Amino acid sequence: MQSSSPLNGNRTEPICEVGHRETLDDERPRAIRNGVAVTLFIGLSKHLAVFSILQPLVGLAAAAVQLFIPLREADRSPLGDDGIGYRLDGIARDLLWAAAFFLLTAIPFWFLHEYWWAWVQNRVPGQSSLAIPAGDLSVWLQVASPTLDLVELVLIHFLAVALPEELFYRGYLQPRLCSRFRDHALAWGFRWNHGIALTAALFALAHFIGEYNPARLGPFFPALLFGLLRRRSGGIGGAVFLHGMYNVLGALLFAGMLE
Repeated sequence: MQSSSPLNGNRTEPICEVGHRETLDDERPRAIRNGVAVTLFIGLSKHLAVFSILQPLVGLAAAAVQLFIPLREADRSPLGDDGIGYRLDGIARDLLWAAAFFLLTAIPFWFLHEYWWAWVQNRVPGQSSLAIPAGDLSVWLQVASPTLDLVELVLIHFLAVALPEELFYRGYLQPRLCSRFRDHALAWGFRWNHGIALTAALFALAHFIGEYNPARLGPFFPALLFGLLRRRSGGIGGAVFLHGMYNVLGALLFAGMLE
């Protein structure tokens, strides 16, 4: 896969600020078409999940599409891998920021999750806890192992969910939407751009379509944090980490709620 050498190295500025806005502008119409098509594909394919035999294939297809399109577009683009946030320089700093976001928001997320579902289920808040959901591996191996279940949960949410979604939405789509707008400096190197919100809106729609539950629009809000991390560093490492952590926490909370 090609990568344009001027974009490599110890660059700290986001890709839209290193003289490649014109290229991103040229690629934006195609990116919008891909963004809408993938969002509809992810959402509408959930209707096939009513057939139990197709349930695992629906998730696999969604992940495959979200991985394939950015990698294909990176191969075509003069921006190469940097145009989709596929970079490791500065990854330690990105992960520190992601960890800080998670620590600051995990408890509020827990309370909001609990009170929302207490309202939906018409029960008293505070009756759920963290629990590890049973995984397929422990069933296949016929062993009761919470550790194995937790490892499977983490691998699925980081590698099969967070990575494909962040590569497509924040890595590929967001910079091409951001090139249409101006950045607004916030603090500590973070920048706001209206393209972050547009990307988050499409991301939320991918969760909502096919389920049509207003609660499934909730991912819009953490997606803003993923977008800020991507915009700050030019890479998706921090966004993938934060996304995976939120997903794992949500899965643990939901499993505890069912017990």
